[in-house]
Amino acid sequence: MSTHLMIKSNLNGNVIDIERNSSQAATNLDAFPPKVSTPTLGGTPTPFAGNQTWEVLPDPAGSSHYIIKNPGTGYCIDIKGASQSPGTALDVFNVRSSDNQNQLWDFLPDPFGSGSCFVQNPQTGYVIEIANGSSAAGAALVVNPRRLFANNHQLWSAVQGSFLSAWTFPSLTLAPQPAIPFGSNNQYVLLTPNQTTNIQSFTVTFDIVEDLVASSFSIQINGNAPSPGGVNDNQWFAQWSQFGLIMQNNSLVLFNQAWRGNVPDAPGDPLASVATASPQIFSIQNNTIPAGTQIVLSLTFDSSHDNFATGVSGQVFSNGAPVGTPQNWPLIGRQTFHPGGPVQESDLSPLGALSVVVVGPPSGNTIFTSGMGTITVKCNPALTVSSQLNGPNPKGIQTGEESNCYYGQVQQGSFNRIVQPFGVPSPKITSASGNTTVTGTGLYPNSSLTAKADYSTPVPAQACLGNVEIFPSHADGSFSCIVTPQDPNFVYKPDATLTITVTDSLGNSAWANIINLQNPRVLSTAGSQSTYFGTP
Repeated sequence: MSTHLMIKSNLNGNVIDIERNSSQAATNLDAFPPKVSTPTLGGTPTPFAGNQTWEVLPDPAGSSHYIIKNPGTGYCIDIKGASQSPGTALDVFNVRSSDNQNQLWDFLPDPFGSGSCFVQNPQTGYVIEIANGSSAAGAALVVNPRRLFANNHQLWSAVQGSFLSAWTFPSLTLAPQPAIPFGSNNQYVLLTPNQTTNIQSFTVTFDIVEDLVASSFSIQINGNAPSPGGVNDNQWFAQWSQFGLIMQNNSLVLFNQAWRGNVPDAPGDPLASVATASPQIFSIQNNTIPAGTQIVLSLTFDSSHDNFATGVSGQVFSNGAPVGTPQNWPLIGRQTFHPGGPVQESDLSPLGALSVVVVGPPSGNTIFTSGMGTITVKCNPALTVSSQLNGPNPKGIQTGEESNCYYGQVQQGSFNRIVQPFGVPSPKITSASGNTTVTGTGLYPNSSLTAKADYSTPVPAQACLGNVEIFPSHADGSFSCIVTPQDPNFVYKPDATLTITVTDSLGNSAWANIINLQNPRVLSTAGSQSTYFGTP
């Protein structure tokens, strides 16, 4: 007999619920408070309400994925209308034994250690979430791209009748990451499992779920030629290549570049090529790529020439509709830094390893003031997710540009589709109370913290440093600290101000002026935004 469960949200403890206790197919799902309470200590496990009870069962079509079935109705959780669009509602529907991709689910553990899981549809890479992060009873359930931070409304845990956490989802295994979190130009390398095999197709889609804002940046697909002979292999002169998109001056353009390998110059070898930009594919305003934008970059390969990588194409969509002007930008014909140019196909190579990063523009670094989204790679053959940051090739794969962008962990193994969240934290102080407990959100999860605090009053002028008792940030990036004046004679007055900065181990900081310590009011800055909290 399978285990009967409730599926509880990390946001507020509400559970997955069939609306209005309906027994009709195609009824929507929502998040609703549990209809039963915790049994008394040692008491009989509680039977759950019928419309809040679920079983996790193997895919009837025989894949490695799962269905989530309501035992009372026999229906399972289903993406409405088999839609592959973000924001689509969830309903319950008849279990299908074939052509059931919209009914299949994987359980991806929270990389930050909350013990909960993302419930991810393998076809789209989207996860089950409470729409708009609502805490209201009856809030709709939808699928959307997985968020790297601020994602409690996308995390779920299993609850048995005893309300103990003894049963866990059949979770996937995450590919490991180095001790320093993936970010900037440190990213997974995607390898052909056998380096005698060349990559034949590679498309990467960027779904922006929070406005991506920076003065300039680039999306880079960095590649190595296959290295079948190991560290001493130099089969092709073009051992390192770079394809991608640049945002500068509110314009999106494509670029590419190739360098020779670590071998002596061959006669007539013209590489490295000059990085030149394509015509504009899209224009933006205020250095902002809005939420709802999708950027699709595809590498071009010549199948008749050993799948040599010859260029990149790009297109932009806004809320599903194409915008701007699609472009194709070939490496062939680019000017070079050495005699023998322009670049010919014979100067190029196939690819055996790739890494996708969001960094500064060529020869520069950048700071994003906001941004979050997903990177979805579709490839042939299936590529292996590796934490080997430089890949197998002696030329290496890392780029020199950097940013403050981070990348999430993904499933371990080899896949034709790999979905990875990316984003930047949004640190902010959210409240202050008493004398004085300060709380906030948006720092890097599970990080050690440092803090600096100063007290002051204008008339009479007083100032002193603050003692700060600080705790590590939680798995959701929230934090708290207790601040007291070092000077025991400091007098709390209505015009007293506490200035505090809390910084995580990766350098992200939340800052605030907290005025009127007898009735705290917080001015918190996060990026370029200013927000008031508390009582004026």
